[in-house]
Order: sequence, then C-alpha cells, then structure tokens
Amino acid sequence: MTFNEPERELLLRFLDQAVSGPERQHVADLLHTDPAARAFLREIAEQSVMVADFERTALATQRELEPDSIQPRPQRRTRFPVPFRVWQWGLATAAALLLVVATVQLLAARKTWIGRIAWVTGSSQVFASRGRLENTLPIGMRLSPGDTLETRSGDALVGLELKDNSSLVLVGQSALRILAADSEGVRFDLGTGQVWVSPPDRPSSKGLSIQTPTLVAEARHAQFFLQTTDTETTVRVNRGSAKVRQLVDGSTADVPSGHQVTASLSHPQPLVIRPRPAPGNSWTCDLGSLPKSVLGRWVFSTEGRSPRLAAVPLLWPLPDQKCVLLHLAAVSVLANSERPVLLEGGSRLVFRGRTTRAQTVRFGFVTQKPQGMFAGKFERDVQPEVLGPAGETWEVSLPVAEFRPLQPERSFTPEGLELTDVYALTVQEDAGLETHHIELRPPRSAR
Repeated sequence: MTFNEPERELLLRFLDQAVSGPERQHVADLLHTDPAARAFLREIAEQSVMVADFERTALATQRELEPDSIQPRPQRRTRFPVPFRVWQWGLATAAALLLVVATVQLLAARKTWIGRIAWVTGSSQVFASRGRLENTLPIGMRLSPGDTLETRSGDALVGLELKDNSSLVLVGQSALRILAADSEGVRFDLGTGQVWVSPPDRPSSKGLSIQTPTLVAEARHAQFFLQTTDTETTVRVNRGSAKVRQLVDGSTADVPSGHQVTASLSHPQPLVIRPRPAPGNSWTCDLGSLPKSVLGRWVFSTEGRSPRLAAVPLLWPLPDQKCVLLHLAAVSVLANSERPVLLEGGSRLVFRGRTTRAQTVRFGFVTQKPQGMFAGKFERDVQPEVLGPAGETWEVSLPVAEFRPLQPERSFTPEGLELTDVYALTVQEDAGLETHHIELRPPRSAR
C-alpha cells in the first residue's frame, strides 16, 4: 500500500474529530494494514509530546530566573518538520494523547469484531451493542459481541461470514445475538427462528456454540441446521457431529451426521437421537389449523369460516434505492413438516385465497440443498384476470419449474431442492390479500 497525501490529511482530520462514519472505518483499516500510516501517527504523537515538554521546561526555567516578571505567554503555533503539506495544526499534548487513545481503541475494535455481512436478501436489521439501529445492512458490515441480527420476514435471509471462514445463514423471522468470542470459539444466542451453520474449509481448533431457549448446540467442524421457538428446538446435523446439551436437565448427546434431536419444554424428556427423516414429495398446509412460524395477520370469521392468513405491510430494502412496500403472507415449511419436502420435476404449488381488489399477486418459495444450505428463492406473478373477480376465492396451481430464480448463480432450477418457505405478496398497493390453503402436489406419475 502507498501511503499518500490524501491519507495523511484523512488521519489529521480524524485526529481533529472531523471525519464521517465511513471515513472512520477507512482510518481503522488503514492503521491496521499500513505500517507507514502507523509510523506517521507515531511521529506526530512523539513530536507533539516533545514540543509540549520543551514548552513546559522553558516556562519553568524562566519562572526560576525571573519569578516576579514572568507572565504567561500565549500558546505559540508550532510547525513540525514532517514532509507533507501542513494544515489545521495547533496540536499539543492533549491532541497527542487523544491520538494515542483513539488509535488504540480503533485497533482494539478491529480485534473484537466477530463476523461480517456477506449477503442479504429481504428485510433485516441490526441492533448494535452501543445502541445503534441499522435497517439497511451493507455488504461487509462488521458485527461485534452484543450486536443482534434480525430477519423480519418469512423469505428474508442474511449470510454472515466469521473470522475463521465458517458461515451462518439466518432465515425467516429470526433473531441472533452475538454473545462473545474467546479461546474456545464464538458463542451466539438464537432467541427464535432458523439458522444454517457451515464449518470453515480447514479444520479449526476453535468451535462455535448456539444457545436457544431449550438447548445449547456446540460444534467444531459440522454443518447443521437449527430451528427454535420459545419452547422447542430441533438440531439437524448434515455433516460432522454436534454436541447438544438440554437446558431443562443438563443432559447431553452427540448428534452424528444424518441425525437430529429435539428438546422441548412443553414435553420434557431425555434427548433422543433419531435418523434424519427421508424427504417426501408432498406437503399440505391448511391455514385453518393455525400452523407454526408464519408472517401475517390472522383473520377470524364469525360466519363459521376457517381462519385465514392476511398479508401485512413490510418495507423491503433495495441496494442504493428507496425501500419498496410489500404486503406479504408467509409460512415456514420446515416448521410445519416432520420431514424434508423435496421439489421434483412436475411438482406443483397450489395456493387458495382471495383479494378484495384486483391486483397482480406474486407467489414465491425458498429452497435449500438436500442436507445443505440456502439454495435460492423462486417467484412467479399471476395477473388479476387469472385470479378471477375480486372478493371471490381463487385457486391457482403453478408448476414449480415455471417460477423464475432470483439467485440463478445458486440454483437455476428448483428441481432436486428442498422446500423451506412459501409466500404470497402484492407490491406497493394493499389488495386485501388473504391465504387460505397452501399445498405442494407431487408429479402426476408419482401420485
């Protein structure tokens, strides 16, 4: 790196506390990576202290020689013989000390960050440990102990890369807090929701632990999925092994690859390790039975009709653009199925619902790789003339192969992937969208 004149001026403005947030981060990066920048600030600090000491010594000597006649002299503007363009000088000992303290704080802060935001899709936010709230998560944003990362909709996802190159993906409506990092590894608290964990490419001596309301899962080199509510947690290990400790009784179990375990406060019992269920190719969700993990507003009728899930407003952030207002209803497949749900060629998603105003409805679903990580989202728009008259119940049967991929670099086709979430939404305008029933039907040959 070449330490140039603009960077010298940036460091001086930082010393004068005249930098913005992004510039402060740039100063931290500069001090961490460039020895010349650190030497430059060290030279300023040393010369500032030296000049201040010289002033104090000269003043003390003059007081001894002429104790009655000496008057305090105004502070002189000192120019330092440093080879760069000088501006905004007048720095003294206090500035030098401020420089040293700020530099130490910046370098210490760089050492305490745990991970950085790798990618984001959907509505999410960070509650920082120092009281800051960030509704837009820039790529590369660093998170430290005490920060809480939240995803706010059923189809929202956030990828987090840790220092050891392991990664976490927060899914759906989830809240993950960074607790601490020590010699044993990094500790998290998952209050609610779902998270995928992938180990680093190379074995690491440090581990990772995630605490939920019912258990603590620890692993050093395992790929696993963790899903929790206030009363129940399931850990599913796809590769490697994880150690699980149940909080209600302190019992532990080692969960090997291809197996899972559930800890429940509603039905406490010893931990039982079970093989991961084989995937099925069909799934039915009758919203009248009030399924788990949904995003929306329940509508209960006095006319004997079953409950419906109405769409709720949600701001959807876009990079370098204004947020888009969505009205969305979503259901977690993972939370409402005892086994993985596999998408096949010829599979169809069936939605039943209604809108009170004629408007295009966008249907979508989220996928993961079999025994793996997030594999992409797929969506399809259905025009109001296809849905029929406003206010009447409609049913659409959509081939999953006709949904467009939103992350084609991950998966161009949904065939062979597992279904994790489904949703329906309208953009900008509230059309009174209500969802009554969702179903995945297998190919006709399979039926």
